[in-house]
Amino acid sequence: MKAAILAKPWSYDIVHLHFDPLTKFWNTLSAFLGFKLFITSHYAYAAFREKWHCEYENTFKNLMESKRLIVLSQDILNVFVSSGFKGNIEVLSNGVETQQFLFKETALEKKAIYLGRIEARKRQNEVTRRIAEKRSVICDFVGPISTPDFKVDHKYVNYLGEWDRAAVHKNLTNYSCLILFSDGEAHPLVTLEAMAAGLSLVISKEASANLNLNLPWIYVCDKIDEVLKNAERAINENYLYRKQIRKYAEENFDYAIIAQKYIEIIS
Repeated sequence: MKAAILAKPWSYDIVHLHFDPLTKFWNTLSAFLGFKLFITSHYAYAAFREKWHCEYENTFKNLMESKRLIVLSQDILNVFVSSGFKGNIEVLSNGVETQQFLFKETALEKKAIYLGRIEARKRQNEVTRRIAEKRSVICDFVGPISTPDFKVDHKYVNYLGEWDRAAVHKNLTNYSCLILFSDGEAHPLVTLEAMAAGLSLVISKEASANLNLNLPWIYVCDKIDEVLKNAERAINENYLYRKQIRKYAEENFDYAIIAQKYIEIIS
């Protein structure tokens, strides 16, 4: 593998692999060269075995033969442990650079935002269709389009194209809530980014990893009709919680905290 050679793994005591299809190859390199290898899978359905694609079945077998895993949620850890994983395994959530996100105590828009790649797994099409029918919530969609049938109603559903990181940092705080009715997530970074900007969350159970679901600004939805109902409530009540939301993100997911946990895991 050219990339592996360019990475010069023999120069390091520790290597952390984030591309799980190469697990078998890097396990072999680690055994041969003697460096300590940690592997993290970012597969969106890792915690939901009934949804696995056949390609991941082989990857999972290779991950099971690894010595050290860092997983993105407790549910993912449970899948490995219940399958008989014998190595070292730790949970480490995603982190967010809280201070990079502009924070306003009051949202400029009584709107929701759906931020991320527009694809079948994230179910934006289902949400847009229901918003067009019910017309109770206004939602902006941002991200590259990877599904051909994404349609918008310009009064209630707006597509704003793609944002670069600077635009995300600046604009996210203008909204009242984030919607992420995804069919599968490991630990979605966008939920942390939204909270860093002060937004309430309207999410699926599959997108709720590492969150305290008892918090009043987090709404977990099982059905599509619950998304609109909870989004309307989240938009109206967000002003009550924005400072608390930002503080929760900073105290639990800021990189300063996540980095310290990471150092403890790999030491």
